Amino acid sequence: MPLLAIASLTLREAARRRVILAVALLSLIVIGLSAWGFERLHTMSVVQGRPSPSEAAATYALLTVMLAQMFSFVLAVGAAFLAAPSIAGEVESGVALVVLPRPIRRSDVLLGKWLGLSVLLALYALGAGGLELMVVKLITGYAPPHPFIALGFIAFQGIALLTLALALSTRLASITGGIVALVMYGVSWLAQPGATAAAIFHNEGLQHACTVITLLVPTGGLWRGAAFALEPVLIAAMSGTTQGANPITVSNPPTTPFLFWAAGWIVVVLLLGIRSFNKRDI
Repeated sequence: MPLLAIASLTLREAARRRVILAVALLSLIVIGLSAWGFERLHTMSVVQGRPSPSEAAATYALLTVMLAQMFSFVLAVGAAFLAAPSIAGEVESGVALVVLPRPIRRSDVLLGKWLGLSVLLALYALGAGGLELMVVKLITGYAPPHPFIALGFIAFQGIALLTLALALSTRLASITGGIVALVMYGVSWLAQPGATAAAIFHNEGLQHACTVITLLVPTGGLWRGAAFALEPVLIAAMSGTTQGANPITVSNPPTTPFLFWAAGWIVVVLLLGIRSFNKRDI
């Protein structure tokens, strides 16, 4: 099938450009540094009693959420700047003029690239994220409540942003598409602590605005699922209060209807990207 062939070529191209190698090495460095930090903190807690065991457990939980947020951001940047030049770059360089006159549909090209990059992002989320959580468990003994669900949400979030950037690449230049996708990702993420603050202070106007933003770009809502799956119950409960509210924790996960909305959103954006690519003059 042309679609699977293009997906395979997309993965090979990422490997040829050493994208996979560079990201893997940088991730290992970050995991090594975080392991050293957790080891020092755990040693202080065990040997010196500072922080106390209960304080140390809460600190491990918050640091784990922060690390997941960092990996989520890395995944978002990777998704945006891998997908943004996928179509636009080939159109600008003239490669599309060579490939598309062959008996290959434009929809196969776009879907093949989406499939290949989605597999790459999912493998990174599961591999790097799983390794980080394993290191934290081995050093401190702490494990989040639902690690596999959290990694699934992080991968889901990355694929959603990838889909948006790929659709934008059918009309916008590479750099422009990547920047637009990242700005929309940032706005969607900011809507999550905004929604928490609005709920605490009963600001319905801000709450409705944050809900609209989350529906338009669901990446922020998907991050809520990852954060909630990593949080102990006590931290999640405190996140819904004035004293415990902070930008990195959430008080509740995304609802099931929202998850269906996010999946449908990906399908709709893909279809819009296909339509846009089919109508573009090359």
